[in-house]
Amino acid sequence: MPVITDIQQQKRAVTRYSIYLDGEYGFSLTDLELSTSGLRVGRALTPEEVAVWEAQSIEGKAYNAALRYLSYRPRSRREVQDYLITKYEESAVIDRVLVRLEALGLINDTAFAAIWIENRQMLKPRSRRRLAQELAQKGLNREVIEGALTEIDDAAQDSVLEQLITKKRRLSSYQDIDKLTAYLARQGFEYDQIKKALRRLDD
Repeated sequence: MPVITDIQQQKRAVTRYSIYLDGEYGFSLTDLELSTSGLRVGRALTPEEVAVWEAQSIEGKAYNAALRYLSYRPRSRREVQDYLITKYEESAVIDRVLVRLEALGLINDTAFAAIWIENRQMLKPRSRRRLAQELAQKGLNREVIEGALTEIDDAAQDSVLEQLITKKRRLSSYQDIDKLTAYLARQGFEYDQIKKALRRLDD
């Protein structure tokens, strides 16, 4: 059976400790995991125990990587999953990490959709259709997207459209009505919406 020959604090990740088995690196644990593990130099481990600790080590690294990824901005579940897939091959580990993050409320697609829409409408207002496309690209399911978009009523959409028209009309490249209409349609607005908004502004 392999024997723990050394336990060393890592230089870059000071909260993690490397455990060496028979003189070679075996796995690493956080300081908290190590303090409650009962592992010490000289202890022999069965192959089954080594496998368990290796799995825990990988899961801990994946969890910390996900926390760092989430620290920059809110993420959808699919975004976190895709990020972890690029770093770790063990699908079971990734699934467990996602479950832990969801249980703590650190990933929540419903909350993510609400934040995404609020930020978008504040910084660069857009149509419900465009928002739905963006949220779908983030991996949110249809039910969550539709629920989030119910918060945007027709009056709010009309206001967004009128703001966009007013902004674009300041540019010489959008003085042509057909070009302006085509642009607005590409942003996800219906032609009837666009025509009514143009009439309201012109009146």
